[in-house]
Amino acid sequence: ALSVIGAVSPPGGDLSDSVVQATLRVVKVFWSLEATLAARRHFPAIDWLRSYSLYKDVLGEWFEQNIAEDITEMIATTNRLLEEEAELQEIVRLVGAEALSPAEQLALETSRSIREDFLHQNAFHEVDTHTSMKKQYLLLSAILNFHRQGLLAIKRGADISTILSSPLREAIGRARYIKEEDIEQISNLLKQIDSELEKLSAAEQPAPTAAAKTPTPSES
Repeated sequence: ALSVIGAVSPPGGDLSDSVVQATLRVVKVFWSLEATLAARRHFPAIDWLRSYSLYKDVLGEWFEQNIAEDITEMIATTNRLLEEEAELQEIVRLVGAEALSPAEQLALETSRSIREDFLHQNAFHEVDTHTSMKKQYLLLSAILNFHRQGLLAIKRGADISTILSSPLREAIGRARYIKEEDIEQISNLLKQIDSELEKLSAAEQPAPTAAAKTPTPSES
């Protein structure tokens, strides 16, 4: 296998520079390194909105055959949530998080989980320094499944604050430190997310009330 890597630091960050464009035509992948992410101790400090790969469609078929059939759909959902987060953060800065709907609040928290529990990596941790494709798939599945089940719970009447305070979110955050030989625990977490959020919405359903009976003249 041959890997071509081109590192360019254009003056003033001008991506239209001829050297930058020539490099992009060769490598076909762009990783935008951001100083703001590095300052927040988010490593690798790669901007997920500006970065891209032209190999996505080429590799998509291989991923579906060797990892999971729904992985390309999951990647698209992840990108959509991260883009939605950028838009919602503008609203939050202007009017506050209270102005967001429950579904939008859930989208914000899911995006935060994607950034902190999936994209972030601790290269000095013995487990997090390397993650197999299968484990990456399971980790992202857990995050997106919580989002999907959370939306269903909201539609069934569950309160957003109860959903966001679920211990499952902490379990998802710790899953990245599960060893490769124990990743079956992440599969079990996926099942737990389904059952717990279903119970949560069922518990918050209002109890049925008996209809008031109007007395008939004979009963008066």
